Amino acid sequence: MDREQYILDYLQNRMRPEAQSAFEAEMTRDAALAAEVDLLRKVQTELANEPEHREAEAVWDRIAAQIEMPTPANENRRPWAQALRYAAVAVLAIAVWQVTLAPRFLQGEGNFRTASDTQVEAALQVRFAETATLVEIAEALMPLGGTITDGPTALGFVQLSFTDADAAAAARQALAARPDLVELIAD
Repeated sequence: MDREQYILDYLQNRMRPEAQSAFEAEMTRDAALAAEVDLLRKVQTELANEPEHREAEAVWDRIAAQIEMPTPANENRRPWAQALRYAAVAVLAIAVWQVTLAPRFLQGEGNFRTASDTQVEAALQVRFAETATLVEIAEALMPLGGTITDGPTALGFVQLSFTDADAAAAARQALAARPDLVELIAD
């Protein structure tokens, strides 16, 4: 038990005699505890001496009437059920848009395609050195016209795509000349 509970039990005579004796011995050793018990005893005495409210029964009757009021018939719904219905409608609307309407609007050239959907004319598989930074890689690829289209794989290879086979061959030579940046080149 905590200290406050011991004090309340002592003031309300809810302690066993041996526990009460131990608590009184503790109060003789601890002046702060004795002062706290004395203060609460004075508060208890003051409250006991206060006159009872003249209309105490009427107050309790009003409180009981409010507690036992029947609930209106339209308040028996769960509040989250309506929110769940709105969320379901929103999900359904998004699904219909994505599956039926969006593909119709987004057909044609120049629209978004995934990387796996793109046909690669010329590509190289390259494993960059572990010490190579993204800035160094970007600086090497920009003049060559290369684009990273896939990877890295589990072995660390990245697919670089080029516009044609000649650009890929030129890039192979340029990257082979950078052993600080490229570890391995494969077709």
